[in-house]
Amino acid sequence: MVPNKVLFFIPTLEAGGAERVCLHYMNHIEAFQPVLLLQFERGPLLSKLKPTVPLSEICRSPFSKAQVARSHPPFWVKIRQVLNATKLCQWLRNIQLFYLLWQAHQLARSAQEHSCLLIVSFITMSNIVAIFAKMLFCRRLKIVINVHDVTSRILKHSQLKSYERFLLRRLIRHCYPRADMIVAIAQGIKRDLIESFGVSAEKITVIHNPIDIKNVRQQAIEPTVHPWSDNPSDLLIVAVGRLVQLKGYDLLIRAMEQLPSNVRLMIVGDGEERVALENLIAELGIAERVVLLGFQENPWRYMARADLFVLSSLTEGMPNVIGEAMALGLPILATDCSPGVREYLDNGRAGLLVPPGDSSALAQGIAQLLSDEPLRQELARRGRERIAQFDLPTAVRAYEDLLRRLL
Repeated sequence: MVPNKVLFFIPTLEAGGAERVCLHYMNHIEAFQPVLLLQFERGPLLSKLKPTVPLSEICRSPFSKAQVARSHPPFWVKIRQVLNATKLCQWLRNIQLFYLLWQAHQLARSAQEHSCLLIVSFITMSNIVAIFAKMLFCRRLKIVINVHDVTSRILKHSQLKSYERFLLRRLIRHCYPRADMIVAIAQGIKRDLIESFGVSAEKITVIHNPIDIKNVRQQAIEPTVHPWSDNPSDLLIVAVGRLVQLKGYDLLIRAMEQLPSNVRLMIVGDGEERVALENLIAELGIAERVVLLGFQENPWRYMARADLFVLSSLTEGMPNVIGEAMALGLPILATDCSPGVREYLDNGRAGLLVPPGDSSALAQGIAQLLSDEPLRQELARRGRERIAQFDLPTAVRAYEDLLRRLL
């Protein structure tokens, strides 16, 4: 094992907050040589990965055709045929545990192949896989897991069945305390890990997500092609994030129905809720005032031209997009949906907080800010001061210090 090599493990490089943070660390860390292992080699952020970072994809199944071809064909082909005939493959996929163990084995093997003693993982199931890799296949490994959400709230709001939530909670409670270190991105997330999952406070360190302030501001200068971006007679609201239920975009769209006709809303992002949201916009008859822009490689150019940034989520960790809005000098309205959001907004001093899950509260908060120019300017000023603490170089150095202590 080579002490200065670190294996980063994450499901994909889709355009999510955890994925962007992982990318920042890999691209800017200097004290260690990063190696990237993905569960699925996909995502728009792949093109942003520094070319010197080795990249590979985990083999997700011992019974895949590719794996069979690499193994002893007569034996594995027979096993695969038997499993398919008895429908055991589908059953194993359904219970997931078998595949978690298989991925853990592949992760440990990849760490050995790349001579990495330290694994840094992101997102819940990848964190569990990384801890299994240490517990079951290579005790010498050091595991750092990153927690970007208030996990107990995510489980509560998830669409999992009750027994699935119970099993996942038990898995987290069993595995997370066995990590060598846990990086929580907010104090509220640290408290949740201690109170809900029995993790020792000494095993948790808080490092806020890095925001590449310089890059965000540079990219924001690029022109946009949408006519709403430069119409002085309109008031423009921008929201950014995946189109999923937890983001509360249905509530934000319903809030638009309660606002004046010169208020327009851009939502930047894509996801599984897109069709449902499009149908809601059509049902409310506000298609001329609300647009879903889809995924944008450069969302900051749209944010920079807005009068107000809104976060309407039902639950969050400590969302990067708040920091990006602060870096661009935007006034912020956010739902008080997690300790991380409240922490980011300095308990409401750097942004207006409204109750989550309430479209009327969103509408009232938006109307208040859009009608009060001095308040918007004051919130924007406080946001610019606040975001200086989250600048990329500061977070990267803190992360490097943490990894040095483990090795």
